[in-house]
Amino acid sequence: MKNPYYLQVPYGMNPEQRAFPWLYPYGNQMNYWNLWNHPERMEDELDTKRLQELYPLMARRMQPYVEEVCNRLEYPGSMMYDEYPDRLSLYRRSKEAWEEAKKNEDFGEKAPSWEDMQDLIGVLLLQEMLRRRKKNRNRFDRRMY
Repeated sequence: MKNPYYLQVPYGMNPEQRAFPWLYPYGNQMNYWNLWNHPERMEDELDTKRLQELYPLMARRMQPYVEEVCNRLEYPGSMMYDEYPDRLSLYRRSKEAWEEAKKNEDFGEKAPSWEDMQDLIGVLLLQEMLRRRKKNRNRFDRRMY
């Protein structure tokens, strides 16, 4: 009999689509398997996650939507990896994250407006893009040697 708690993600499947997501409240560690030979990069990733837990409440609520936008942008030739990303594209991606958050989150009576959230989402998006650009830059640099 197969153990339901021993979960493997099939190749090409998003780790967030796996069964029993409540077993991994802080995310799973499966995306760290390729970092074991690079302890300094592993430490950077874990440090980033720890510091993101200290974000203010609204930033923590918006972070998953920003990460989803960045997940959709993570392909070769994406605007995320342009040398100079253009402001209009960043504005549109921020607006996408906000629209998704409005659709899925219950903000209650004091729902913030787009004008109130625009700067916060923009900063979160730029920070996440910077983190992913740095991660991919290191990966590409290693292949050259």
